[in-house]
Amino acid sequence: MKAAADAGLDTTPLTVASTRAEMREFTTRVLERRTRWNVWVGLLVLYLVATAAVAALVLVALILGALGTETLAEPLRDHALLLSAGTAACLVAAVFIWVAHRMKGKQEELFRLHRFAAANGFDFTPEVKEPDLPGLIFQRGTLRRCSARLRRFGPRPLEVADYTAWIAKGRAGESLHWSYFALTLGQRMPQIVLDARADEGRLLRSTLPVQPAQDRRTPLGGPFEEAFRLFCPPEAEGWARSLFTPDIVARFVGPGKTAFDVEVVEDRLFVYSHLRSLSCCDPQTWRWMSETADVLYARLEDLNDDAAMAAPDPAGADSEAAERPIGFAPPYARLRRPFPVMALVPLLVMVGVWAAALAA
Repeated sequence: MKAAADAGLDTTPLTVASTRAEMREFTTRVLERRTRWNVWVGLLVLYLVATAAVAALVLVALILGALGTETLAEPLRDHALLLSAGTAACLVAAVFIWVAHRMKGKQEELFRLHRFAAANGFDFTPEVKEPDLPGLIFQRGTLRRCSARLRRFGPRPLEVADYTAWIAKGRAGESLHWSYFALTLGQRMPQIVLDARADEGRLLRSTLPVQPAQDRRTPLGGPFEEAFRLFCPPEAEGWARSLFTPDIVARFVGPGKTAFDVEVVEDRLFVYSHLRSLSCCDPQTWRWMSETADVLYARLEDLNDDAAMAAPDPAGADSEAAERPIGFAPPYARLRRPFPVMALVPLLVMVGVWAAALAA
């Protein structure tokens, strides 16, 4: 199965860097972002305001430092304006360069995903506002966004995206970050939840933002009884336990504390990730998702009405999982970005300003 998945998924576009011409075309044609004069004016105004604010703080620090340092009191007092303005300008410039580097890295990741989607028959959308999805994580908060969404149509549809939302809590709030991949079922099903319990200290805690009803708790059986909890209505118990056998559940276990929640709702099957992005440039993650989707679709095709009514014996599940199941989720490898060397230039200039002022 792994060889078939690797052969059917071209992950080369995820690892090849882009050229300037490709990025320019991507940002204007796909992201629809064009650099205009008002953008540069806004950045200049932001730079000047930030520099003035930092300069005021540095000036206060220099005055306090001059009061407590007799040997440097005169140079600090004489060159206070120059030191405060120069230090602030260099620090803000370094921050601007670092932020621009991070934004460029994010655009690079989006471009590689766009190129990967084109090579493998996916539809790529940079951002979807207020997505109409039925799962647990999609019905909370405001400013709901799906980013870097890839969808594959056909007999075995697959959708992968990152999801964010803003949850208001009192005077403040918090940002909700999840990632998911979704399959389309051939029939509508009642809500079924496979809840992963993260190992945090001595307690096993749920990772889901909304907890399923406790009266629908169903024994999962097998070696993952402590790591996962199964919630489903009584009429779907046989179907759920026939789907979530030990070899299937093992695919939702990752290295360390990484685990994946699963939800069947309406005609969709969602696999949720809270600690790692699934719409990423890691070839191993994409191979794992493709293989896991194929295995799930094969199992779903085998689940007919008779199998759904007959729940497997938990004792039989234990004996079946006597050997370590295969298909565990791989470690997550982020896209490596080179260190922004240009950010060191303002810092070196700042050192030179201080050296010249104190030596004068």
